[in-house]
Amino acid sequence: MKKLLLAIFILLILTACERPATLANWSPINDVSTPAPTSSPTVSAKTLQPSPTTSLATLEAATPLPTLDLSKFPNPLPESMKGYELVSWQSGSDWSFTLITGTNREKSFDEMMAPDSQVSADGFVKITVPGFEGIKAVLEMLPAGSEVLWNGMDLSGQVPEGTIYFAYPEKILRDDLVNYCAKHNVKLEILVEPGK
Repeated sequence: MKKLLLAIFILLILTACERPATLANWSPINDVSTPAPTSSPTVSAKTLQPSPTTSLATLEAATPLPTLDLSKFPNPLPESMKGYELVSWQSGSDWSFTLITGTNREKSFDEMMAPDSQVSADGFVKITVPGFEGIKAVLEMLPAGSEVLWNGMDLSGQVPEGTIYFAYPEKILRDDLVNYCAKHNVKLEILVEPGK
């Protein structure tokens, strides 16, 4: 008897929760990303979906990046429950970097490469700087114990020359940045295949 009453109870709960299916015309082929927030973002991305087909013209407005006055940002930067994300890209011989608060919102390629920098009232951080000394100065501003995930890929020989995409500098420069972070009690994790 108890089993029958339990089964009826579960069935009633399930039917109470039932709702008609939502119809949508979404498909991955015609999906268009939602524009990123421009004021105080409250959500963002865990993984970055770079667009390796972005042409050099896309980046010309952002490169060369101006030197950024970091004194206008809080030091230390706000703590982030999901850590921070770092991306880097090369234009000619120049490297640029963006450090952004780690979130669940997917970030666009253009958003990450935009030269604007901000720390919003709710603690969202997006700082874009030129060069290794620039990113070292930014990473030094992170709270002790912060975790940073460095995203990128190696598409050498797979895309036309001049194509801008999130990449990593050579190993010696990556190791230098990892060691620099370790000295400042920041854990920098690189998503790159070992030996590359």
